[in-house]
Amino acid sequence: MTDALAAGELDAYCVGEPWASYAVERGVGALLLPGRAIWAAAPEKGLVMTRALAEAQPEATGRVMRALWRAGRWLDRSGNRGTAAEILSRADYLNLSPELCERGLLGRLHVTSTGEFRDYPDFIRFHAEAATFPWRSIAAMMGAWMAARHGLDPGAAAAKAAECFRTDLYRRHLREAGAHLPGASARVEGAMREPTLVAAEQGQMILGADAFFDGHVFDPAFPAR
Repeated sequence: MTDALAAGELDAYCVGEPWASYAVERGVGALLLPGRAIWAAAPEKGLVMTRALAEAQPEATGRVMRALWRAGRWLDRSGNRGTAAEILSRADYLNLSPELCERGLLGRLHVTSTGEFRDYPDFIRFHAEAATFPWRSIAAMMGAWMAARHGLDPGAAAAKAAECFRTDLYRRHLREAGAHLPGASARVEGAMREPTLVAAEQGQMILGADAFFDGHVFDPAFPAR
């Protein structure tokens, strides 16, 4: 993508770090907006497997889910992201400088090649505020959007998409690891403009802001649980 930008084949692109910072480092682009400026709780990556595999190998499924959850918890602990940047920078992985890999992890971004700098302390979360919880309402919203764009039934698509975000598996396999779990599996997307105290399976917990830049909200047409 950076090569295409440098060659004039692209005007802009949206990409995860460090590939936006790589364009800045090469002097061929500038950072415009972080993703959280558009949607404060946009999902990043997903653990995806077939339903048949999850059902046939529940123990292996649980081990993989817990390993990723614990890795996210480690990443959100103070001081660990510098170590993560050093690991990612190695030739076997991204083969970039540790400083470049660290920018997105720390939310300390050089937005232009002339040295303009911006600090985004909440640029990415890996664990805090239920960052990895697979909200069924997010899946429903995405399904409804895609269906509407292609002239299909948004309601049917929302319901079908929600089935793919397995909050039941998340609860089953992470409860034993000590995960703090929301009391509901769906919510009104876009309704929280700041961290909010909500009911949890045990007591209460804080969820991160999930607002859209334009005030959009999506209320799923199925029970929150």
